[in-house]
Amino acid sequence: MSANIFAMTNKNEVSSVDTQAGALGNSDKIQLKFGNYGIDVLENGPGIRVSNLYSVQAGIKTNRTFAVVAYPAVIEPAFKKEHDAIISGQSIGIVFRNNGWLTKKHHQYFGKIDATSGVPDIFSVFGGIGSAQPAIHIYSLLVTKNNTEFQYALIAEVHHPAYLKLEDLQAAYGNEFDGKRVKTSNVNDFLKIVKTKMQSTQTRVLVK
Repeated sequence: MSANIFAMTNKNEVSSVDTQAGALGNSDKIQLKFGNYGIDVLENGPGIRVSNLYSVQAGIKTNRTFAVVAYPAVIEPAFKKEHDAIISGQSIGIVFRNNGWLTKKHHQYFGKIDATSGVPDIFSVFGGIGSAQPAIHIYSLLVTKNNTEFQYALIAEVHHPAYLKLEDLQAAYGNEFDGKRVKTSNVNDFLKIVKTKMQSTQTRVLVK
């Protein structure tokens, strides 16, 4: 994975506050909308984590968010305990919140993810969604404690259309959404990684 994707966060810019203590994270929103929440960690290495955030209704598991998390090469000692919990399979937002951290999302891109020509149906990670193009949100996750801020990870969240559509993200983020609709070169680099992970997940499903 190219390390330059972490250059996407400009420390001179003001980071938008998205989730603070008591606010709802993605897992909370799935729980609220569908009545339950779970996470399947599909890949968990030192540099990247791939997971499905799902809900279960009538005994059927439905993936609500396909998430790709890219970690920096060096994990700060300040959140080593939290990182260890996260790579063991726990929710990122919940772990930081429960340990007294404030989190911010520095938005990088809002859009729709399209299938790549010649690639199996990568959208099958969501089950049957027909021709709908899922919304994708790419952001840097910043964590703050004791007046010190760190960049924890670069995250891409691809959402099931029945959970979050592009217009839902626009309603949630307003002006911040409008300013992040153009793909930069770094966004395109990360999108390639996300599509590759969606494809490899679909390939594992087909093999089963």
